[in-house]
Amino acid sequence: MSTIMTLISFNILEGFRPLETVEAERRHLDRERAKIARNLVHNHNPDILILNEALFCREYGDRSIDYGDLFDFPFQTSALYDNEWGNAILSKFEIEHAEEMKIYNRGGLISRIATKEGPVTIASYHPHPKRFPAHKAEDFSRLVQGLEGPVILGGDFNCIHPEDPLDHDLLVSGFQRFSDHPMELLAQFVDSGRHVFSTLADRGFEDAIPPEKRRYTIPTDLISTDKSSAIRIDHILANQLVEIIDGEIIQDQDSNLASDHHPVKIRFTLKS
Repeated sequence: MSTIMTLISFNILEGFRPLETVEAERRHLDRERAKIARNLVHNHNPDILILNEALFCREYGDRSIDYGDLFDFPFQTSALYDNEWGNAILSKFEIEHAEEMKIYNRGGLISRIATKEGPVTIASYHPHPKRFPAHKAEDFSRLVQGLEGPVILGGDFNCIHPEDPLDHDLLVSGFQRFSDHPMELLAQFVDSGRHVFSTLADRGFEDAIPPEKRRYTIPTDLISTDKSSAIRIDHILANQLVEIIDGEIIQDQDSNLASDHHPVKIRFTLKS
């Protein structure tokens, strides 16, 4: 019988840095948010955890955060980009190989993990929201180029899936709360989705979250109880050598307080 594994992809909002400026000057870590995120992860018990905005996941400026220790994972790989910003992949299985993909101000992370069912490659990339849609697609294409065997791709893509239903007027109204150019911002997310998901589909990747489970991933209650700007920009995709058992957007009390993003979760096995 095949082993069913669980993977979660989670943008942890600036590595649990305190949101208030005064607090940020006194402390480098919001311990309450970190505790809530740790509780969330323990409750869902993933075998693999992708972290975006994993600040100080490697030493920078005499500071570092051991996310493996924080979330109780024995194996981890991580990479920094743009000073202290970074991505991390944590695993209960041995990580056989890891490598980075770098552009001028961002970075992707790739790891090959030795599961009980065989090796699986996990890749993550968190593009800047203002990066041109076609360039985002080129980045993702470069990230997965040459990867063989079962591959899972997860992260905060900063783009909306073309199949997600949208109320454009409501979203533009919601975006006005935090953007001076709400129509342009929405168009950026939508156009990015068209480019990125088309490119990844051409390379054999499909959305791992079933249509009936596709809910928004941002905002959480931590930053806004007004959901008029709610969109799904955090995604998990897989190629045809990965069998998806089920998938969901985790929306619960912990996810609403740990970050500005709800995490994405799949259960999967590898095809023989």
